Amino acid sequence: MMRQVLIMGIVVLGLAACATNEPIGKTADASKRADVRTELAINYMQRNQLEVAREELEHALEIAPDHSEANHAMAALQERLGNNKEAERLFRQAVYSDAENSQAAHDFGTFLCRRGRVEEALEQYETALSNPLYRQPDITNLRAGECLITHGNTQAAESYFRKALRINSGLSLAMYHMADINFRRKNYLSARGYIERYFSIATKTPESLLLAYKIEHRLNAPKVAGEYASLLRGKFARSKEARELEELTRTRK
Repeated sequence: MMRQVLIMGIVVLGLAACATNEPIGKTADASKRADVRTELAINYMQRNQLEVAREELEHALEIAPDHSEANHAMAALQERLGNNKEAERLFRQAVYSDAENSQAAHDFGTFLCRRGRVEEALEQYETALSNPLYRQPDITNLRAGECLITHGNTQAAESYFRKALRINSGLSLAMYHMADINFRRKNYLSARGYIERYFSIATKTPESLLLAYKIEHRLNAPKVAGEYASLLRGKFARSKEARELEELTRTRK
């Protein structure tokens, strides 16, 4: 809300300056004018008005080609439009232009991970984490762990999930991943502990209910396993997890 009020205030001031024949460019430097354009573009992107957002960002980059936030926002927009080569160039410029733009490094890491470039992704995540003023190190550790686990490196992923939970003990997705890792390692009691912590703060999903069922089955707790199975069948009857559950129960008969 405060951010929207600030943006509207800036727009009004800009209009007032035009009305009094005092162009905003004479009273603000290029970086501040690029800030305004970038903030407007981000709001347009949030409303899915992508063409208007692109125009605003083009103006911002004309004013200040090295503006980190404008490059970052344009990179995100180009990725949404499927222009991945251009998005990568813009992400690199955003990170290069401002070493403290940790959110750009984080988003660039996620961009690279989605394309299977895990080592490069981790470099960007670590760049974000190296900034002591970065406000979301828990999320970056989580994403780094998810990137690793998606590509088969469970041990390194676990390290990132543990770091995420040390920073934010209520990070439910990290709990889920730790439950899954411990289940795969046959550490069923630890897996139970993590999935129960997950359920204490997060909404039950088909994935979490199926995992909980598997854990309780391995712990020879048929009543609890049955409760999870009933929830999965009742709430998510058409999910692939419900179909997997039916296959599991059929093969165990």
